[in-house]
Amino acid sequence: MPYTVVANTMEALVKYHGLRDWKLRIPYHDSISVCTTSLYSEVRVTEGGKGSLLVTGKRNDDALRRTESVSQRLTGKSFADLGLDIDSRNMPEVNAKGLGFSSSAGAALTFAINRAVNRSPPDMRDLSRVARLFAASASRAMVGGFSRLYAGEGDEDTYSEKFADERDLPMRIVIVPLPSDVRTEMAHEEVESSPFFKARKESATKRCDLVEKAIRGGDLAMLGELVEQDTMELHSVTMTGKNRMIVMNADTINVITKVRELRSNSVEAYFSMQTGPSVFINTTEEDEPKVRRAMRKLGYHTISSSVGRGARLKRG
Repeated sequence: MPYTVVANTMEALVKYHGLRDWKLRIPYHDSISVCTTSLYSEVRVTEGGKGSLLVTGKRNDDALRRTESVSQRLTGKSFADLGLDIDSRNMPEVNAKGLGFSSSAGAALTFAINRAVNRSPPDMRDLSRVARLFAASASRAMVGGFSRLYAGEGDEDTYSEKFADERDLPMRIVIVPLPSDVRTEMAHEEVESSPFFKARKESATKRCDLVEKAIRGGDLAMLGELVEQDTMELHSVTMTGKNRMIVMNADTINVITKVRELRSNSVEAYFSMQTGPSVFINTTEEDEPKVRRAMRKLGYHTISSSVGRGARLKRG
């Protein structure tokens, strides 16, 4: 019988930028993220098929190339030889960039292929290593909750672990999706030419321990300030690469300005961005309605989320 795997996107809190090893997709430093509950990839698998991979009903060569790496690692075979027909969809369908769908797609596809060849309960740490071959962020999406990707020296010591969940920090996330044509891969390639890249690596490495401490301690204010700093560093490095790439746009600045205004009026809200213009606003259950109203008055669509889980079989 066909089966379906679901994995949620993640919001990167301490973001990696650039890859030390592109083949194994090993970042230069650790990174931390939190899975969402409202954005996800859904992968439907039919065994005994022709060996096809469709993304929203269409062939996608980039996704197929990345899935091939996953298949080879898990099975030693080409994806085409597994006899799996896979249809992958990102939900909800929104025209936006920087929402983390590569993380959820990579986690869901990895989980799905593993399930086809191994019926025993999966070892999520091992699967996080494999999902990393699709996208380093997929490694964190695989395990869910608040997770940390340890950037080791090689494949074995580069994996993700969940270290906290909503019981530790029951924060809410208001997501403002914004469109862009910039590919994440382009941004990762760009940053190594920035004169500030070395300082960024050192800063992000130190920040990971502070962010983990804030999450374990349930300190949203400390987390929010650290993540805002990390976001601005990330984009400053991108903008000072050889091509002066600007990923944020006027709407991004508009949202950030409003978040700061809300905070000055005692609303607990902090902005966060990935390699795209979309903005994640980290807040509390009490202040979430205020944040959503403020964004709606500015004319922006929002998506609400709490702390999500890792990749899993869809039941029912």
